[in-house]
Amino acid sequence: MAEPSQSVEDRKDLVRRITERAFNEGDLSGIDAHFAPDYVVNAPGLPDQPPGPESFRQAVTLWRTAFPDVHVTVEDVAGEHDRVYCRFTTRGTHRGPLMGIEPTGLPITVHEMSCHRFAGGKVVESWIGDNVPRILLDIGALRPIEQAA
Repeated sequence: MAEPSQSVEDRKDLVRRITERAFNEGDLSGIDAHFAPDYVVNAPGLPDQPPGPESFRQAVTLWRTAFPDVHVTVEDVAGEHDRVYCRFTTRGTHRGPLMGIEPTGLPITVHEMSCHRFAGGKVVESWIGDNVPRILLDIGALRPIEQAA
């Protein structure tokens, strides 16, 4: 369970701030203070990440390398008990390698969701709903069936 002295509003604010600062500004300061040493991220379709704050650092680095102009807009944040849910839109231009795919110069707009579980005042687990097929379509690495035939 989340730390009783940390309100749901505090956790919601933290998720919003971390998301916007890390992805939009590349600011990873304080990550160790906000992510548990055994933090786990669940992100189907993306490469496995190591446990702990390094996992978040690597995810941000992956995005900021592939899309140097990445901008995440947090659309909604909700929370209950030890969980914070976030709906966000990610935009950027594919100017760096992404999971072995060379840059295409194409823009992306991806609508995503995440859920973060807190314990002891820190994020201990996240579930990230990256829309990998949409990303691959946007950068031209995947074509719709009607175009592939």
